Amino acid sequence: MTVFLGFGIGGALIAFLVIMLNKHVSTRMRVATSIFFGLFAGFSGWLFLPTLNFWFIAPWFFLFFIIMGAIIVSVIYTEKMPDPQVYIAITVVLGIAVFPTFTSWSALHASDYHELMPEPVTSRFADDVSPVDIRQIRIVDQELAHRLGEKRLGEIPGLGSRVELGTMNIQLIDGCFDILDGRENTRSLCLDDALFWAGPLKHSGVNKQWTFGHTPGYVLVSATNMSDIYMVTAVRSVDEESTDSNDEANPRMGNSDTLSTGEFDNLELRYFPDGGYFDKYLLRHLRTHGYMSEGLTDFTFEVSNDGNPYWVVTKYVHRVGFSGSDAVGVLVVDAQTGDINEYSVDNAPEWIDRIQPEELVREQLNDQGKFVHGWMNSWWGKRDLRTTTEGMSLVYGADGKSYWYTGVQSAGADEGTMGFMLVDTRTKEPRWYQIAGATETAARASAENAPGAREAEYSATNPILYNVGGVPTYFMTLKGDDGLVKMFAFVSVQNYETLGVGRSLSSALRNYQSALSSQGQDLSADDLVDRVQIEAVVADVAIEEGFYYIRLEGINDKEFYGSSVVSPELKWTRPGDTVVLTYDESGQSSVLIVRFNNTGLNIR
Repeated sequence: MTVFLGFGIGGALIAFLVIMLNKHVSTRMRVATSIFFGLFAGFSGWLFLPTLNFWFIAPWFFLFFIIMGAIIVSVIYTEKMPDPQVYIAITVVLGIAVFPTFTSWSALHASDYHELMPEPVTSRFADDVSPVDIRQIRIVDQELAHRLGEKRLGEIPGLGSRVELGTMNIQLIDGCFDILDGRENTRSLCLDDALFWAGPLKHSGVNKQWTFGHTPGYVLVSATNMSDIYMVTAVRSVDEESTDSNDEANPRMGNSDTLSTGEFDNLELRYFPDGGYFDKYLLRHLRTHGYMSEGLTDFTFEVSNDGNPYWVVTKYVHRVGFSGSDAVGVLVVDAQTGDINEYSVDNAPEWIDRIQPEELVREQLNDQGKFVHGWMNSWWGKRDLRTTTEGMSLVYGADGKSYWYTGVQSAGADEGTMGFMLVDTRTKEPRWYQIAGATETAARASAENAPGAREAEYSATNPILYNVGGVPTYFMTLKGDDGLVKMFAFVSVQNYETLGVGRSLSSALRNYQSALSSQGQDLSADDLVDRVQIEAVVADVAIEEGFYYIRLEGINDKEFYGSSVVSPELKWTRPGDTVVLTYDESGQSSVLIVRFNNTGLNIR
């Protein structure tokens, strides 16, 4: 009601002042016109909740519409040309139309647009992106996560008729907490930087909000394991001091050596950007609690490390007139109570993955590439122009931070890139990797045309960037018409014809690493990873899918594999033989052999 009255009174007052300039209009008509535009402005303001800030276009649009509307009404009513005073109002209207364009025109502010994104720092790929761990590859995309979450929701009788699953957002969760699911089963979750999709249960309609007032929780879907799906209807704190972190494979996931504290707190989600109505509509809640003049965007559902649900909303300003959007902080809203906490970029809680929205990062990167040599060059000389490739994905670095990944190509290029960038999703720090290669679109087409995938007409998901032995690599899943994962694919960023596909993750990765080796591609190009040579006695040998697997005495945490393409001596090697092999240290337990020599043989 406060928003309606504020916009309504403002609109009525402006309309009244404008129509007063025409002395031929009766008092009755002036009052009627003012009431009409007051109701229009009040309803529009309540519905659209625009940002009431001098440097945002919405209030100027409202002003323009009301002034022009009042002038038109006065002319139609009197059937006379407006008095000279009205021309003043028309001049003001034209000024309103021209002023935003003039102050934001790139011809006058090219350098300002260029400098919105900091200059990228050239970096080493292996330093910033962890070597691929087959257990941590993101095999569940947003679409599949939503499908799996809806299936879990449908397993609880009656719940699906009152709530829907909202948008799934990916995040790292690093904490321990107990949960109750919709069937009152207790589960203990102890997650160590585990990658999960989180989505709220939202009202399925305004009548459901009136009836129930809240929804009973959220859904978690693992991004790396399709069987890890949790309905969370209550949470309980856990004392992590007793957590045993000696399990190297996954030191905290599912660990029960923790101490629960207190009682379960039932979840009651009340505020939503979609599926919330009236005062429970999240944007309206923020506007009426002190943020009427703030630019707000990117309403993201995230779960804190203790399992509690929040909305993370990016706050932004315009740096160049009415344009040049730039994130300056976040609002963290408790999805249950509506409590609001504001943070700058520097002091936001660590569990928040995303502060810089994808669309703002993309816009700033494109402006930086477009105005690299000023405005004139952007349309005349076009020297050194660059642009981002289609699609932007979220990747996680060796430091545990999240980054926006995008390829960068010369303006006008189609399939090739001149390198790629990683932009910190919190600080907006950009890192540049001058590794030419294929666009995400070309990589996706390569995977879809691989044997087995082409005949079945599988479609590839958006590529995710990984580090395979120091080689920048796209990973994709290949789905059938039913939306389920059928195959997996790895495609080299540098050469999209170098790929490996398989029915399982391990077979796809083996085929890809074998393709890299057989094509003579140096897995440690540019010293991106450490190359290791060892001499040891063979403890055991196995053969699987055309690959020879070797275990070495004294090395219990690794298996080494390769095909006869690496060396024909592999197929004649037996336990007890002394071998010298070379491999790239990537942190994996299953390691591709780069060079191999059986000291007792001389087969070349």
